[in-house]
Amino acid sequence: MEFLWFWILLILVVFAVATMPSWGYTRDRWPYRYGGRYRYYPSAGAGLAAVLVLLLFWLGLIVIAWPWATAPVVVQ
Repeated sequence: MEFLWFWILLILVVFAVATMPSWGYTRDRWPYRYGGRYRYYPSAGAGLAAVLVLLLFWLGLIVIAWPWATAPVVVQ
């Protein structure tokens, strides 16, 4: 489960950046070319979800296993 939180966080950050209206790929796509504030909803939602995951991690309610971290030492 710890690895799941890392990958969810990574996917949310990538999604938040990729759905920004100023991103070149999304600028000419359907919801973004009509204008208005709703263009920012996908990016803001993914960004807020990523912040929520980081907040829960900081409060100690979830555990994120970083792939580059060393394995814990088992003491018997």
